[in-house]
Amino acid sequence: MNIAVITLGCTKNQVDSEMLLGFFKKRNFNITTDLQIADIILVNTCGFIESAKQEAINTILDMADFKQTGNCKYLIVTGCLAKRYKQDILKYMPEVDLVIGVDEYPQIDVILSNFFNKNFFNHKLSFNDRIISSNFPLAYIRISDGCDNKCSYCAIPLIRGSFKSRKMEDILDEVENLASQGIKEFCIISQDTTKYGLDIYGKLKLAELLNKISKIEGVKWIRVLYMYLYEITDELIDEFKNNDKLCKYFDIPIQHLNDKMLKNMNRYDNKKLIYDNIEKIRKNVPGAILRTTLITGFPGETEKDFEELKSGIYELKFDRLGAFTFSKEEDTKAYSMKNQIPEYIKTRRLKEIFDIQKHISEESNKQKVGKKYEVIVEGVTEDEKYFICRSYMHAPDVDGRVYVKIDETSSKKVIVGEFCKVKIIDYNEYDLFAKVEEE
Repeated sequence: MNIAVITLGCTKNQVDSEMLLGFFKKRNFNITTDLQIADIILVNTCGFIESAKQEAINTILDMADFKQTGNCKYLIVTGCLAKRYKQDILKYMPEVDLVIGVDEYPQIDVILSNFFNKNFFNHKLSFNDRIISSNFPLAYIRISDGCDNKCSYCAIPLIRGSFKSRKMEDILDEVENLASQGIKEFCIISQDTTKYGLDIYGKLKLAELLNKISKIEGVKWIRVLYMYLYEITDELIDEFKNNDKLCKYFDIPIQHLNDKMLKNMNRYDNKKLIYDNIEKIRKNVPGAILRTTLITGFPGETEKDFEELKSGIYELKFDRLGAFTFSKEEDTKAYSMKNQIPEYIKTRRLKEIFDIQKHISEESNKQKVGKKYEVIVEGVTEDEKYFICRSYMHAPDVDGRVYVKIDETSSKKVIVGEFCKVKIIDYNEYDLFAKVEEE
């Protein structure tokens, strides 16, 4: 049978999809991206915020159309939405044949054996059987799952459960396996990467893990995403400073800069800690790139609170910044908080943040002109005028890009999927433009 997998949501979900693909391939299913010929369409859903839930519902309904217009016999829904709203999906979406939540993945062999009346027993999801779906030579490495932070707006603990680290030897085995297949860039991910190891080893072990990954043959770049500032230790900062394979890129979601708002969000950071740790990172790690995310319109956010947030953005000058309006999520503490902010105010505040960041980002990019960087070549633009590249300063999917014009010189030296050295010659608000560096 032909199976197609549609992945929605974050990179943690992408890793689940890659394991699902590997699972079906091991059972001799044919993996396809052609929805028209797929006998089975599996939608791996996100259920994090309202917009993600709506996207998942729309995608499921779109895929159901292939039961009429294509070859689809079975529509399977998995993932976070499947965990939170399994009974609702079964009740209100009769087009769906099977729903498997993230909490049911350990029993997937039993579930599928019963559903297909075929023997899937003793065949589990495996990190080492993954079919990598990201741009070669990139792979995401999920070092833990779940979260213990219990931020008042966040549904992740309800979906993914408590924080659970993977054993270090299993992670290193996975990286070694992927490196032997030609993967060179490894993005380290989880809901809380900096907490890695605390639950199973009794201490924070991220620095040690990164050091050991860097010693694996074939590993060229290591990038760490989703770090919490209060858990960034001096040992971890030293590892960033001294490890040449570790991208000097700090993805640190702070969400706000007003102490009252941080407390109401149940964040462990406060304004002073945020400022002090950012100063420490920039002082000790030359060339450090800082990325953060913020929430606007959290319940009780006054104009004064928001002004403090804006002032902090001006002062801290993050190289990269994402922001979102507060989304009311069922069963979270913030869902029923008083002083909910009207949507039009949330949206206006979001626009103000992006307007501020646009100028900060442009100024940051301007400072890169004339400098030389190593980049990974991801592909070419649709008009085939530029190579699309990333430097250590650019995380996949969320940041800008480095564009190298395709001409007689670059076409001889630049290979998609490989690294090359470039010199920055121009910039705009979010992207850099470069030429191939002469040898």
